[in-house]
Amino acid sequence: MTRSTWTCRAAVGLGLLLHAATAAAYIDPGTGSALFYVVSGIVVSIYFGVRGLYYRVVEAIFRVRYKDQRCELAIHCEDPRYEITFLPVLKALVERGIEPTFFTMYERDASYEPLPAKVTHRSIAPGMVGYAYLNNIEADLLVTTTPQLDVMTFRRSARVKHYAILQHALGESRYVRPYAYDYYDSVLCCGEIIKANIRRIEAIRGLPQKALYETGIPHYEELLKSRREIGAASSKPVVLVAPSWGPFSMFESFGVDFLASLARDYQVIVRPHPQMKVSQPELYARVLASSGVTVDTQRTPADAMSRAHVLLSDISGITHEFAFIYERPVVIIDQKRIAGGLEGDLLGGDSELKERCREFIVPVPPEEMPNIATHIGRTLASHSAARLTEVRSQLIYNFGRAGEVAAGQLADILARQRSTAGAV
Repeated sequence: MTRSTWTCRAAVGLGLLLHAATAAAYIDPGTGSALFYVVSGIVVSIYFGVRGLYYRVVEAIFRVRYKDQRCELAIHCEDPRYEITFLPVLKALVERGIEPTFFTMYERDASYEPLPAKVTHRSIAPGMVGYAYLNNIEADLLVTTTPQLDVMTFRRSARVKHYAILQHALGESRYVRPYAYDYYDSVLCCGEIIKANIRRIEAIRGLPQKALYETGIPHYEELLKSRREIGAASSKPVVLVAPSWGPFSMFESFGVDFLASLARDYQVIVRPHPQMKVSQPELYARVLASSGVTVDTQRTPADAMSRAHVLLSDISGITHEFAFIYERPVVIIDQKRIAGGLEGDLLGGDSELKERCREFIVPVPPEEMPNIATHIGRTLASHSAARLTEVRSQLIYNFGRAGEVAAGQLADILARQRSTAGAV
């Protein structure tokens, strides 16, 4: 076939494409849907395939370098807000003669509290690259607050003998993602509710029982120290408004105008959640612009909590810290919290923790928001600090000394790993 013939045919083909007639064809809805899923499936498969290849390369790089990643006790902190959980444990470990390696997914500067002597600090990259590093370290024991080991990004290293998770807040398994604790060798539990939750999940899924330690919440010790340093709340009635962020948060649901109404009866300190600044910047700006209230944006809420007589919140973890550290009441806007896609689907029922604390963490239905000042007054008038401390002793292990207890438990785990290695 001559070159001129190819040129002619190409021109005809191009003309047909440019002047194509309307096709008298029909694709039924079922076929169209099938085609859509096929195409979208191919695109998604290509995306995850390429991404998976990238991270396999990263993993391979760290695997080659694993000799530089050897330590006896590795402690992993994924975010600066969890340092307060580990500091009491690090101090107690050093006192026992154990020298841990503290891996942070962020840089530490002079604004952070200095780490105890003999603690080795290593800053690693945040996100996937940092986890690729952790997935290939060599250690007798790795401790973290990060759930879902061996489920998503955070994978077990063949050179780590034992994985333990330490809880950074009072909670239950209901509101964590599926398999949050399933693949850990041990869990340092905050209290009896989560211990019972984990045993129930193990029974439902047919999993072997892991080691569950009665530990507590180490960072409560740091909060107790802050309370003593700052002093008692002022004599005037002060309400601290500190909700969570996101679609179920108080400011998202009710706006900010209620602050001015509340300020007519009380002094009001507003502490917007730090994540609002990132995820809800316009709403965050409206909170900062609220008149007649004091806005607190310090790194920790210790100063604001110390000054307040009562906390108004929603589902934020600050509710338990305020109640149990300061022994003062909390009012929460009790919007229905959806446990869909979380371990609550497996456990069923409602929050046991909420039910056990309702005398001093008082739930108020959303439709009562216009009368919130009245509910706060009633809560203050009926509050019993003695009843609060009684419930606290039932719900939280080793209140005020969990750092020392955790260090002892970790030391025992390390000793067992050494003895096992010696026997082999």
